[in-house]
Amino acid sequence: MTPQNIINKLVIVIVASIQSSQLMHQLTQNGYYFTLIDSSGGFLQESTVCLLIGLNQDRLITLLDIIRKYCATHRQYIPARGDISQMQGQPLMIEAQVGGATVYALDVDLFYQC
Repeated sequence: MTPQNIINKLVIVIVASIQSSQLMHQLTQNGYYFTLIDSSGGFLQESTVCLLIGLNQDRLITLLDIIRKYCATHRQYIPARGDISQMQGQPLMIEAQVGGATVYALDVDLFYQC
């Protein structure tokens, strides 16, 4: 096994579902393999995707560049949650930051694939 093939990092990427398709396509195009786990959470309880990526630490910077490029945050107006009986006419809209990614990079002492 060459040093480039040694897996010594586990990267956990949590990304909004609307951005995940393009990100996963780019990761595949660049030779990154991942495991996909559906999830939800955050302030807006939006649908998210969790990607588990095992890689050599030499490829981490390139991975982070891809994530930054395809998972940019943006501001969006969304309806405020509240008691429906208090709303009259147009719903109250609030500005929220949506999209983006949360990334955790963990050291791996042992990687075994069978």
